[in-house]
Amino acid sequence: MFAEAADPGAAANPTQKAEVGVWLPSVNTAAAQSTASVASRPSAMTDRALLPFVRETCLKCMPPEKDFKHLHRVYREKIHPIFALIPEDVLDDGDSPTAIVMRQVVSLAAATDPEMKSHLRLANQGNKKLSYQDFSQTLSGSVRTILETSLISDRTVHIRALCMLSLYVQPSSADEADLPAQLGARAAHHSQTLGLHLFHSSDDALDTLFCAVWALDRINAAAYGRPCVLHEGDIGPGLADCFRRQKPCFRLFLSVVQWLDKVIELYRPGVIAHSLESKPFIDLPVLEPMILEAEALQVSTPLLAQYASSIPPASANARRSLAAERISSAIRRDHLSPVPLVPYALSLALSVEYRKMRHSALPMFRARARSAFKSNSELMKRFGDVFWSARVVAGLGERILREMERAANSIAQGATAAPLPSSITDIPTNGRAEEPAAMPAATDAAPQAATAPATTTSTTEFPPLDAIDFSVVDAMPHLDVFGHFDPSFNLPAVDNALEANLDIGLPLNWGEWDHFAG
Repeated sequence: MFAEAADPGAAANPTQKAEVGVWLPSVNTAAAQSTASVASRPSAMTDRALLPFVRETCLKCMPPEKDFKHLHRVYREKIHPIFALIPEDVLDDGDSPTAIVMRQVVSLAAATDPEMKSHLRLANQGNKKLSYQDFSQTLSGSVRTILETSLISDRTVHIRALCMLSLYVQPSSADEADLPAQLGARAAHHSQTLGLHLFHSSDDALDTLFCAVWALDRINAAAYGRPCVLHEGDIGPGLADCFRRQKPCFRLFLSVVQWLDKVIELYRPGVIAHSLESKPFIDLPVLEPMILEAEALQVSTPLLAQYASSIPPASANARRSLAAERISSAIRRDHLSPVPLVPYALSLALSVEYRKMRHSALPMFRARARSAFKSNSELMKRFGDVFWSARVVAGLGERILREMERAANSIAQGATAAPLPSSITDIPTNGRAEEPAAMPAATDAAPQAATAPATTTSTTEFPPLDAIDFSVVDAMPHLDVFGHFDPSFNLPAVDNALEANLDIGLPLNWGEWDHFAG
């Protein structure tokens, strides 16, 4: 700032308002590329270490052309209309590093479609058919490594690749559970450096790119219980107009995320602190008017991954229950696009049914919730081959169902010890289960930390969920089967995990339950 004030030539070459935190050279700026569009260069030592490996391995990590055609078709038809991130023209830029990375992230996204199982091959892996996990880990690892070098300097390419990685990268271990949120934050960082949030550019492609980054930021805030990186107070006044200029399907998606943004507002610490007397309320809209408003009537059913009905103002419980039923019904009935929101929505539905199964006073409601919980666990297993978090949640649901069966059979055979007190307690709004008021000394062996993952005595492969028999539970409808769980199962920790999943204000980390993904 002082250097500019002391330089008479600075006034003739002012910095551009939209470019944040970047010094521009004062000589011949018109002929040079704006430094704001150039990603920060890694150290020379990093480049020397990585570039040979990147050129020899990462840039060759691509599906063969015949397989890429199928993957590209799925991306173009099922994913791009919803989340417009990769323009067609950048895929046709020969064999440049930019084009290769864009093809890699397109392949990574399309590979989540079950129809693409026979096309998961990589040229540098001998063209053999790979499992989804091997295909995804190799491809995403290559993209992340390329982005750490100086091969691609354009920040917009980094933003597109980081957004796609944030949506589709699968953690390889519990240590990487927060990786998708981290990648999304980096994309938001680059968009702020370019000043995309101020809408000073007349480039429609850049405006569309910022819309995608904004939507991803809200999705990650909800899915990972994190603060939004892009605060509405820092965004220019053209956001609503930018939304209206998008294509119908993407505009409808942005409309849904706008409502998600309103829900996130309810979970902000300041709002919670000021709402002790009157609970904030959002009257969620019906999907059909949203489709009409977005002019998305011609959008095919698989792209409409959310369904709704006219819901009268009622308690959160009723709306939550109906939403859970609609989610599982839509996933079971329709072939939805392979977007990460689908298994995330199903995990919410599973948590809702678990809450009803645990805390409903009427046996009829508990039986109904148990059936829905079992059905949702089976549905979740379908996504387990692709999505790491779905594999964890499905494994946790299966262990709960089998422990319920074991406890009920033990009671029926008279082989159980004195039952533990009922653990059907009123769960506070923060999602953390309170300890029962009275606990006998015999339970001292149970883990005291309510956040420790549940443990089981068997690690063998279980038969299908259809083999689970709840006839004993049905014959004793008033039995609190959860009160007869083995103490080593650590039921309070399970309560915490599944109920906290419904509180988007909590940074839930499924990595603590990584042993269920095995």
